[in-house]
Amino acid sequence: MNALPALAVAAAALVALERAGAASAVAMDGHGHLITSRGQRSKVVATQHALTTAHQPYGVDVRLLAASEGYDYCSIAVAAHRGGGVVIGVALGKRSGTEADALAIERCLKAGGTNPKVRSGWYG
Repeated sequence: MNALPALAVAAAALVALERAGAASAVAMDGHGHLITSRGQRSKVVATQHALTTAHQPYGVDVRLLAASEGYDYCSIAVAAHRGGGVVIGVALGKRSGTEADALAIERCLKAGGTNPKVRSGWYG
């Protein structure tokens, strides 16, 4: 009878350990370089890591594009902008890779991008 509660606690601990280190963030500098931070212990840590990592080689003109908490699928899509330049679409924390890819592409299209392509995707 006592084995069932102990098993439930052990299962919950395994789930918590699996989900630890699951935050992601994406930053971009003024020249279009994308920097990702994956598998961090929190959204705050992922954000700080992405921004700090971007500042080192690319300078101070860095901004956060997206950050999420949770072990889920993430994608980055890039498209040409109708007026010149590029458009970036980021989708973090989605239930499937297909959902993340589709949302990243949709965000490129909504921002005026043409011919968007998924450039990066990960789980974590």
